[in-house]
Amino acid sequence: MKETIQNNNSNFKAGYVAIIGKPNVGKSTLLNTILGEKVAIVSSVAGTTRFSITGIKNLPNAQIIFFDTPGIYEPKNELEKRMYSYAYNSILDADVILFLINAKEGFIEYDYKILNKFREILNENKIEFEKVNLLCILNKIDLIKNTLEIEEKIKNIKNEFPFFKEIIPISALNNTNIDLLLEKIIKYLPYNQKLFEDEEAFKLPLKLQISEIIREKIFQNVYQEVPKSTAVVIEEIRPGDVDKNKIIIEAYIIVEKENHKAIIIGENGKKLKLIGTQARIEIEKLLNKPVFLSLHVKLKEKWTKKTDFLSQLGF
Repeated sequence: MKETIQNNNSNFKAGYVAIIGKPNVGKSTLLNTILGEKVAIVSSVAGTTRFSITGIKNLPNAQIIFFDTPGIYEPKNELEKRMYSYAYNSILDADVILFLINAKEGFIEYDYKILNKFREILNENKIEFEKVNLLCILNKIDLIKNTLEIEEKIKNIKNEFPFFKEIIPISALNNTNIDLLLEKIIKYLPYNQKLFEDEEAFKLPLKLQISEIIREKIFQNVYQEVPKSTAVVIEEIRPGDVDKNKIIIEAYIIVEKENHKAIIIGENGKKLKLIGTQARIEIEKLLNKPVFLSLHVKLKEKWTKKTDFLSQLGF
């Protein structure tokens, strides 16, 4: 990490915030809403965030560095082990931890499981649970029409989990109470100088941004038939041979089974064409240039268990 940046404001705060919670609870959506730009894959498919994606929110009185974790669970293969390590390290590095739950559902078994895993991680590293700045975030309050129901849920959580420093109802999708959330985060950040220059606000490497866009379109179109063990490799990004303003992108979709390959390609290649068209439109917005996207599907059996291939993908 770079040295802290000189800042003469003695009231300035800066620090790290980790976002944890069960799959599909809105962690990536919250991060994107706070940062005002799309940096994390957003999908209706649970557990699609693979990287501990970071983003920086610069405010007049604070600088907040966010970690969006891929999830906390018992890893079953090499891919999940590496994903788990990102989540694990993010928690240990954080000054504030946001524990997201679905406001409509309330606390369910999966939430308890995550809290228990969280306790285990802290105990392993001899960190006292009560001293952690753990904030409970009730996301998706837009699904609850009765405000009294929200108030009742907050009351129940306070009674059952007195260790939460704050309980904040929000809607990441509708940008409800996000300013309040930021105020509460800043409250628990340490007084500090800026950790990064404003223009250093983290962005994913271009190849990773593009691969995440393509992967999102795959999940949006074939999520019921193809599991999450799908990767996208960007082979090449280059200017066009004739039109130098056009960007040529060669990409491969990696699957574990032959029938998954057929599903993604679809009848007469229609599904792959749809995925490519949707991805190209979003990539053109990202690059602000016309794009020719060449998509191919490759079979690589048991790739989620192969350490060398996972390293090539950046895990």
